[in-house]
Amino acid sequence: MPMRAFAVDRFGDTGSIYDLPVPTPGEGEVLVRVHAAGVNVMDPMYVAGWLKDYMEHRFPLVAGIDLSGVVEAIGPGVPGFAPGDEVYGVSAKPFVGEGTFAEYTVAPASALARKPAGLSHSEAAAVPHVGLTALAAIDAADPQPGQTIVLVGAAGGVGSFVSQLASARGARVIAVTGPESAAHAKSLGAAEMVDYTTGDPIEQIKERYPDGVDAVIDFHSDADEFARFGSLIRSGGLAVSTRGPAGAAAADLEKRGVRYAPANRAAPERLPEITDALESGRLRVPPVKTFPLEQAAAAITEMAAGHVRGKLAITVD
Repeated sequence: MPMRAFAVDRFGDTGSIYDLPVPTPGEGEVLVRVHAAGVNVMDPMYVAGWLKDYMEHRFPLVAGIDLSGVVEAIGPGVPGFAPGDEVYGVSAKPFVGEGTFAEYTVAPASALARKPAGLSHSEAAAVPHVGLTALAAIDAADPQPGQTIVLVGAAGGVGSFVSQLASARGARVIAVTGPESAAHAKSLGAAEMVDYTTGDPIEQIKERYPDGVDAVIDFHSDADEFARFGSLIRSGGLAVSTRGPAGAAAADLEKRGVRYAPANRAAPERLPEITDALESGRLRVPPVKTFPLEQAAAAITEMAAGHVRGKLAITVD
């Protein structure tokens, strides 16, 4: 039986709906009927071929990392899940091309968890990749009560979670954002806003905090801009980035007594931590803008353009 999937057949294509075979779950895997799929910054990179030298890509290439849906079938050696269970998680494949922008997808059981109660599938699909990345950033920064942390990219998916998690620990979060996202950032825990459209945000922060801040968590900057934000940090502080290119600034930062810490996505086995925080109300899903599967190309284009407030998701049913 074929399934509908959004795919590209060569790098740079706009993409379209394909009829593809429904995958079969192998050892330790789960077949999920996808109800919604989150859109992440990696997706436009996959379809454009920007990462083709770093990961295997298979065509027709179905993008998508996040999923929320219902277990359709389980492979051998999968305890804890049964057909009909509502789950969410990440595709967690060692290659690109069998993603979640499809009616069905296969994922390792270890990369899935029970869908948080009270969330729609679109809301749940917006969580896994950015939530796990936020956990990694918080682990790296280890915010403490009374610390001041500059958050660059505060209005995006990862930033929306980091702002909540850091402020819940008692840190003062300074959100670097545009005016259209200030209220969003404040609602998610930021104590102070810096509007990058009114002048150099780094100079604005230096005026407010001449003695420096404790840490910068940056989801946006390249190496040069990351180093400039790093100049805000007092000696002994910490600069955290999820972006590989930012690591080129590490040596200069460390000369100033500022430690650089990369933050990659935490292991999906930690999804239950996020589920617990969502179900207890300690964590909220940011606003989610949805697109039907047939408009996945528009969602990818919007993500590639940047400045997404909250999250984007594709609804499959």
